[in-house]
Amino acid sequence: MTAGSPPPGTVGRYEGDNEAGDRAAIHALLVGYGERLDQRDFDGLVELYGGDGVSVMGDREVPGAEAAAIMRETYRTGKNVIRTPNFHLFFNEVVTFDGPDRARATSMCVYMVTDDAFPVPGPSSRYEDELVKKDGRWYFAKRRYVKISNPPIPGRDDNRPQS
Repeated sequence: MTAGSPPPGTVGRYEGDNEAGDRAAIHALLVGYGERLDQRDFDGLVELYGGDGVSVMGDREVPGAEAAAIMRETYRTGKNVIRTPNFHLFFNEVVTFDGPDRARATSMCVYMVTDDAFPVPGPSSRYEDELVKKDGRWYFAKRRYVKISNPPIPGRDDNRPQS
């Protein structure tokens, strides 16, 4: 790192009055999203959108409250109806400040699921976030979910690793 360059995980110039506090609050917001999913606290998930934030899933953009309802139904009936314990791991967080009350963040996530005995990696995703600070608290203005998946292996019928 050269003199004057931002530390790893940062981009842009900070214009607020408490960079460490804002970074900690943004980190708590990003991790709090997974924590609420892990606890199946879908009402708490809505709060992270600050009343007017939206979620983008594929080609659908929906209000935060609707996104939480979709996640509630997915966890009740969809592919996330799996054994417990299960939990989210977040990493590769990069935050860019666009002013004292606006920021962008990217992060990666792997959903850990339980097989016969131990937690194993499950689905992975990337989040691309636009964040806003209101009344001293950071919220998702827009949270884009990008599923990470590998293409099928050519010539393989089952597309699973062979032992």
